Amino acid sequence: MGVTVEEKGLVRTLTIEEKGEQIKNLVDSVIKELQKNVNIPGFRKGHVPASVIKARYKSAVKEEVARKFIGEKLQKILEEQNLQPVSTDITFGDIELQGDQLKFKVAFEVAPEFELQPYEGLEIETIKHEITEEDIQNYIDRLLEEHAEWEPADKKIEEGDMIKIHYHIKADTGEEEEDEFEVVVGTGQLRPEIEEQIKGKKAGDEVTVENVSLYDEKGEEFGKATVTVKILEVKKKKLPKFDDEFVKKVGLGENVEEAKEKIKEQIQNQIKIAKEQEINQKIIDKLASQYEFEVPTSLVKAELEYLVQDYARQLENYGIKPNRDMLAAAAQGLEDTAVKNVRVMFVINKIAEKEGIKVEEEEINREIEEMAKLYNTTPQQLRKTLEEQGLINNIVYSLLKKKVLDFLREKANITELTKEEYEEKVKKEQEKEKGEEKKEEQ
Repeated sequence: MGVTVEEKGLVRTLTIEEKGEQIKNLVDSVIKELQKNVNIPGFRKGHVPASVIKARYKSAVKEEVARKFIGEKLQKILEEQNLQPVSTDITFGDIELQGDQLKFKVAFEVAPEFELQPYEGLEIETIKHEITEEDIQNYIDRLLEEHAEWEPADKKIEEGDMIKIHYHIKADTGEEEEDEFEVVVGTGQLRPEIEEQIKGKKAGDEVTVENVSLYDEKGEEFGKATVTVKILEVKKKKLPKFDDEFVKKVGLGENVEEAKEKIKEQIQNQIKIAKEQEINQKIIDKLASQYEFEVPTSLVKAELEYLVQDYARQLENYGIKPNRDMLAAAAQGLEDTAVKNVRVMFVINKIAEKEGIKVEEEEINREIEEMAKLYNTTPQQLRKTLEEQGLINNIVYSLLKKKVLDFLREKANITELTKEEYEEKVKKEQEKEKGEEKKEEQ
């Protein structure tokens, strides 16, 4: 077997040539498979002559022979050539099959080669946050909002009130629609021009708004409508009191003082988690800024698809169904992030290799067990699904990334600044950048 390798960037194109009995046997097996399934007028199914199959399905035969051959031999070829594709995105091309002689090309991407830059002692700055009485009060206010009750009220509608309405829409095309629902005024659930007409009204009142614009999924106006809204009910928010009875009810202790201490602890934990995430992101940004090496397009494509899907899920959580144009615009804006994420992945893997940081099988099993609880399934079933979809490596990398970031965070030089110090430093850096840009322009 002859194999030649062509290098172009991260793409490796192999030209593979083989001849002899093995190719003849592969051709025969492919033809036999086709004979079982094809229907050709004038021949009984399963009895089409091999010569007819070869003539009629010449392209299909040579492609299948090449695929079968590479399926059997690819791993051995890769080992001999010391090559490792970074993904399953492998393409075929220029297939030639003459008798027992096969020649074809197969192309794939390999990992980039680069030298690790210094990664210990990264300079990281973060804002120091001391818990204040205002922080505790804000937490209490949010808690009271979560446990607020809505009481019917004979009053004029104000922002923050909950109203039950019956609406009727009549488009200029003649189409009509009506329904009832509850909405909180001022939360953006109603069109502004309708909400303004509703404010100041009471239960039983009716408002009509004409020439209301109608928009399609692309956000383009396609017509006008007349909207009639009848106020069925008005409710005013009633906040509970933050007293001993309330804190017992929500499980924060026996009295207000105890509750405030627990709230302070919870805020401290939130700050700790947020600070850890902030430092991790700054470490990632530092790593990304140190490298400019080329990354495999196949991996960038896969990462971009993941980012767009994640963006779509976020929109759906807010009740927004994204259309194709919205996702296309998101993909364009996320391209640089996808490239950065893939580049950092290679850096993380290389640091892990150098430092001997590994993910053990029991850690993977624990992660799958936790995920299975969230998805209400068994760890065995979830693992099977992940393996079928080729997503186990994603879990391994996620665990490895966390370990490497923990290691880098321990080795980093982390400086805590006050908010004022941090803002002043950022301001000076921005002024310095502007000065350098002006020098370049001159």
